[in-house]
Amino acid sequence: MPKQEWTKALPRLRTSLDGEIESILKFSFDALCDEEKALFLYIACFFNGEAIEKVEAFLADIFSDVKGSLRILAEKSLISIKWWNLIDMHTLLARLGTEIVRKQSINEPGQRQFLIDAKDICQVLRNDSVGRSLIGIDLKYNELGKELKISERAFEGIYNVRFLRFEYERTVPYAHLHPSPHILENLSCLPREVRLLRWEKFPMTCLPSSINTEFLVEINMRHSNLEKLWEGIKTIKNLKWMNLDNSSNLKELPDLSTATNLRKLKLRGCSSLVELPSSIGNAINLNRLDLRECTNLVKLSFSMEKATNFEVLNLQGCLHLLELPSSIGNLKELYLDNCSSLVKLPSSIRNACYLQHFTCSGCSSLVDLPPPIEGCSSLVDLPSSIGNMVHLKKLYLNDCSSLLELPSSIGSMVHLQE
Repeated sequence: MPKQEWTKALPRLRTSLDGEIESILKFSFDALCDEEKALFLYIACFFNGEAIEKVEAFLADIFSDVKGSLRILAEKSLISIKWWNLIDMHTLLARLGTEIVRKQSINEPGQRQFLIDAKDICQVLRNDSVGRSLIGIDLKYNELGKELKISERAFEGIYNVRFLRFEYERTVPYAHLHPSPHILENLSCLPREVRLLRWEKFPMTCLPSSINTEFLVEINMRHSNLEKLWEGIKTIKNLKWMNLDNSSNLKELPDLSTATNLRKLKLRGCSSLVELPSSIGNAINLNRLDLRECTNLVKLSFSMEKATNFEVLNLQGCLHLLELPSSIGNLKELYLDNCSSLVKLPSSIRNACYLQHFTCSGCSSLVDLPPPIEGCSSLVDLPSSIGNMVHLKKLYLNDCSSLLELPSSIGSMVHLQE
C-alpha cells in the first residue's frame, strides 16, 4: 500500500476493529477470569480515564478485590496508569468492551449492562424502557443530535442502575456556556442504589424528594439549576466527593451530620450561597474545601478541629466574607485572595505550624494578619508568632505600604524560599 494511503488509513485503524485485530484482542479478554472480565467491561464502558481511588470506591461492594484485579489488568497490558493515577484503556480495547456489551441486546438497548450511545440513551429515557440488567448510563451531551427528553417516570422501579453520568466531554471548549440540553419538567425518582450521580446542567431546582442517598459515593452537579440538593435530612455516610461548582442559584447545602467520609467539597461560583451549615464540622475526613467566588458568603461559623486531614481551604474572591472558622485545624494551604471584606484572621492561625502556602493579595480590609501576603495596605506590623509557621515556603508582602519592619522571629522560618 502506498505511503499516502497508509497515512489516510491510520486514524481508522487506531479506532476501529477489523476481524483480525478483534480476534487477537478477544483472545486476551477470554483468558481473563470472570471477575477480571467484568471489571474490564466496567472500565471500557464507564471508568476509562477515571482516578483509581474513585474506581475502587465505586466498585468496592461489587468486586471482592478491585485493587488486585486492576493490577492484573495492568500486568496484562489491558490498562495502564497515567499521571494523577488515572486509568487508561487503549481505544481499541475500549471499543472491544463496548461492542461486547452492545451484543448483549442489540435491539433492546435498555437490557444491556451499560448505555453509552446517545441515540440509544435518548430512546430508553424517552420510552421508560430501562431494564433490570442496566448498571450505568454515560451520556455525552455533545453527541446529542437534539434536545434530551426524559420521562418523569424514567427511573421508576429501577434498582440496579448504580452509575449515572450526564455531561459534556472534557475536550468540548466552553461547555459551561452551552445551553441546557434537557427537556425535563419533573422527575419522580432516581435509581435507589445510585453510587455515582454526575449530572452537569441539571435543570431542576431540587432533586426528587424520594432520592435514596445511602449508597452515594460521589455527587457532581456542576452548572446546575439547583437551589438545594434535597429536602430534609438524609444519610450520606458513604459520600466522599461533592461538586456543585457554578450552581449559581444554590442557596443552601444539606445537613452534613452524617458526611463523616466526605473528602472533597467543591462549591466554586455558588454565588447565592450565604453560609455553610455548622454540621460541616462533622465531616471529619474532609481534605479540601473550595469556596472560590462564592461572592455572597458572609461567614464560616464552624470549627474544623476534628478534621485532622483538612489541608486545603480556598476562599479566593469571597468578596463579602467577614470571618473565618475559629479553628482551621492542620491546614497546609490557605487562599484568601480578594477577600476584600475580611478584617482579621482567627487567632488559631498563629499556631498553624503545617501551613505551607498562604495567599491573601487584595485583602484590603485586613488590619491584623499573623502571616501576611500582599496588598494589605492597612497592615502596620507583623506579630512575632509568624515565626511559628516553620513550614511556610512563600511569603509575599507586596503593596503592604504601612508595614515598617519585620519581626526577628522570621529567622525561624527555615523553609521559607521566597
